[in-house]
Amino acid sequence: MDLQLDPSIYGSPPPPPPKGKPVLVSDANARAVVRQPELVKLFAQHFVHTGFNAMKAAVAAGFVNPSPTFVRNLADSQPVKRAIAELLGPYTSAMEHVVTPETVKRELARVAFGDVRGLFHSDGSLKSIADIDDDTAAGISTVEVEVKRTRSAPTDPDGDEGPVSESTETRVVKIKRYDKLAALNILARHTKLVGDDAQDGVNALAGALASRLDAARRRMGRDVEDIEPTTPQAPARQQVIQSEPIEPETPDEDDPLY
Repeated sequence: MDLQLDPSIYGSPPPPPPKGKPVLVSDANARAVVRQPELVKLFAQHFVHTGFNAMKAAVAAGFVNPSPTFVRNLADSQPVKRAIAELLGPYTSAMEHVVTPETVKRELARVAFGDVRGLFHSDGSLKSIADIDDDTAAGISTVEVEVKRTRSAPTDPDGDEGPVSESTETRVVKIKRYDKLAALNILARHTKLVGDDAQDGVNALAGALASRLDAARRRMGRDVEDIEPTTPQAPARQQVIQSEPIEPETPDEDDPLY
């Protein structure tokens, strides 16, 4: 998201800092540099202007052949940090108002529920970047364009060439959108639709069944996986043993069963 701050409230962005005069430095001179407010301010300005690239900022500030150790010590010094904080003061306050839970959820929702049809006209032709609505544009991560420049020199009837004219044609060749599933996953976690372990209903059911199976194995006292399959054996041949007939007993009249 390109943050556009209201100049009437936060002021206009500062112009690019001036190029620093050449200064020969060594690793031992970092402490001496931070004692010079002008050099500290100049380095801080270039540090912010170069996107917080300390090495580029040191070169732009005029330091000749700065070593990584010198640059690191300079960027980590308290005077430089205070100078950077002063430069970013208005923008830090603006970001605190812009980056809120509501704005973050809105941007996630734009990505998660964005419709690709917002990129096209009703006839199927691709819209220009200026015609894409805010919700659809928020879901775009990359736009690749192809620029063609042509030069032509018209000739008059006498065969003399006129002034050379140059035309430029810009054509969008690729549009890449953010990952919808990633945004949906973040929103689902936030709204407690899924747990922190990202288990859905199917995985939760599988986990419950696995827990029951483990409990059954523990009750059996052995692991089911350790049971080796055995080859079924043929039933043993039965032998019939002839015995003497048993004479029936005479019922006892005093037995309550009779």
